[in-house]
Amino acid sequence: MSRAAFRYDGPGPELARRQILGVPVGAFHAAALRAAGGADPAGAAWEILLGNRLLFDAGGLSLLEGALRGLPDRTGRVEFLLVPDPVAARDFYGLQSGLRPDGTVRLPVEARRRGASADSPLETVRLVLPSSLTPIPFPRSLAEPTETSVPHALLLSRDGDFDLLFASQIAWPAELRRLVPRSPGALLRSLFRREPRDRGLRAATAWREIDRTAEIHPTAVIEGSRIGPGVRVGAHCTVRFSTLAADVRLHDGAKVEFSSVGRGSWLMHDLVLFRCHVEEEVFLIHGPYQFSSFHTRSAAFATILMDWLPHGGAFRVMTDAGLREYRGRFLGSVYREGARTLGGALLAPGRIVPENTWLAGDPDQVHRRIDPGLPQESPVPPGRKDAAAGAPAPSVRPLSSQIP
Repeated sequence: MSRAAFRYDGPGPELARRQILGVPVGAFHAAALRAAGGADPAGAAWEILLGNRLLFDAGGLSLLEGALRGLPDRTGRVEFLLVPDPVAARDFYGLQSGLRPDGTVRLPVEARRRGASADSPLETVRLVLPSSLTPIPFPRSLAEPTETSVPHALLLSRDGDFDLLFASQIAWPAELRRLVPRSPGALLRSLFRREPRDRGLRAATAWREIDRTAEIHPTAVIEGSRIGPGVRVGAHCTVRFSTLAADVRLHDGAKVEFSSVGRGSWLMHDLVLFRCHVEEEVFLIHGPYQFSSFHTRSAAFATILMDWLPHGGAFRVMTDAGLREYRGRFLGSVYREGARTLGGALLAPGRIVPENTWLAGDPDQVHRRIDPGLPQESPVPPGRKDAAAGAPAPSVRPLSSQIP
């Protein structure tokens, strides 16, 4: 019997049209609530108020519920202080408004004991976030050797555009941790493999779920991934620790690792997609595209997305609360809905391309917005009078001026 009921008021307006692992945020959260025993199980002693900004999975809900066990009867109201390891705090929580100097994160969640007074004192419960640490022996020409951390559960506030990227990077490994031990086929296949040496990782690479309507070329490599209906994966493609939703197309040679790709998106020949969050009907060509998020109907044509600072300093990123410093090793860009960058465009790390904006190679040139279809005229500077339409073109600042 569950000890807590969950009250979820979301998704909020910033999340209503967004996705996690190729499904709408609302549907993803509904599945998590069902897996956790339902929103309001019988006999629940506590009510956990999730608000409308929290990103969570079933594992995250289980952590919240477990933290309430054993509390004295006099405790009527509880707030949660998440305790990630230092690497996870840096890489996944570095842009959170609730991040404190000691590396803990105040979650936008409150629990109330049923029957307790509404003005009961608010007590703080520390919630340790389990994670797996893996050493990364970078060549020193790139960066000093470091570690990467993957949390085992998703509990993350939506405080800016990059948080969906971080959420997707947590959600699929956490789901694999649940799925792999339940798959006799994956465990059996792992017995006949020598690599990787780690037994758990070997079983994870042996796991795969491929819809019967998907078309997979025999030379493609599928490891630790879910392939949806109608997907087409071309010759010599690699899909590793990723999810491909319905009708995705990977053309010959495309490589997708640690990423989620939404319905109907196309990834063109020899493209590399690494640690990215891709929603529906996205078109990507050339690349590589790394540590970036592409919202519905966005596109990148032979664009260079920088994701690394050679001096090793902090990225300056715009969030809902203003500019914040992000001290993770790598960070790409976010393309909001309908945003497109054309051949030759180069974006510095941490940039956010505004909705329905077209950027040419010259950052002072923006295609006039014509919906639907491609612009028929050449690029025009922002604010120039559109004689045909009788109105100024959309005024969009060059991306180089978005962040001081």
